[in-house]
Amino acid sequence: MGAMMPGMRTEVRHRLLLRIDEMQLMLPQGDICAVESVADIQSQDAVAPAVGRIAYLGQSWPVLSLNGELQTLGSIPPARRACVMLATGKGFLGLLCDDVRVLNQQSSADYALPVAMRTANTPIQAVMPFENGLACISDTRHLLQYGGFAQLTSAHQEIQHA
Repeated sequence: MGAMMPGMRTEVRHRLLLRIDEMQLMLPQGDICAVESVADIQSQDAVAPAVGRIAYLGQSWPVLSLNGELQTLGSIPPARRACVMLATGKGFLGLLCDDVRVLNQQSSADYALPVAMRTANTPIQAVMPFENGLACISDTRHLLQYGGFAQLTSAHQEIQHA
């Protein structure tokens, strides 16, 4: 990396890196409210596509299990050890991942998706070189729009209040 010119400032980005199978997914740190243990998930009475529910802030919230291609799974793979709690605007949604790391990194180039990969059916907004590969960059809003997962939180709340 070249030397910085006087007066130039670098931006520090606070992101969390979620590993789901072989995929590395970066989300803004502010999108994640908490990280819970997968051991705290209650699997009985799950409302599909959720694989269970988890207690957070005095209520029970749905938990999703995705594969490395961001497709919903009907079970919890053994590699999933953490559940990140995403704020949805109407509550919370748990998302299972293999590992979570906090990254406070100097801003580096995020690359827009190639034109051929830009579709309305992807939550991935950009990619960036990370370690020995690429990390996908998204945020909670795009993840929720991607699979209609926001409706899952609303449906889960209706069931709890019935």
